[in-house]
Amino acid sequence: MSNRFTPRQEIWRGLLYGQRAMMLRLTAELKTEFGLTVPQFEALLLLSESPGTTLSTSALATGLLYSSGSASHLIGRLAEQGHVERTPRRADARVIDVSLTAAGADLIARARSAHLASLSTEFEPLIADADVEPLLAFARRLAGNEGVTSAPPQG
Repeated sequence: MSNRFTPRQEIWRGLLYGQRAMMLRLTAELKTEFGLTVPQFEALLLLSESPGTTLSTSALATGLLYSSGSASHLIGRLAEQGHVERTPRRADARVIDVSLTAAGADLIARARSAHLASLSTEFEPLIADADVEPLLAFARRLAGNEGVTSAPPQG
């Protein structure tokens, strides 16, 4: 059996390992500077990008690609820390809405700004201008094939 990879397999491995290594650095920055784990950052970011900075627990779980149980645990932790609040929806009390608190909105604004600054210095320079359109098309195709999107979930 050969240890050689096809060019497409090498693309996969490069994306996988490169992303993993960069995420380890970015994860450490989030934890050190803001006390956030990546799932906490992603949850707060989704809420900050959603209408009224509010999503149902179910929509938040879907946006995070989490099970409802995992999302509930994460939301509970964020609520304990004062970053989100949970309220039953008026029209249907079985639906729990999760909203950013003022402290959560402030934290994610600062963390997002620092994260984007890190991306602009560490990630963006790796993409040549001529590669932007084909890579963007590929990223959208990959996400679409997996039934996900980079757009924030609605409600």
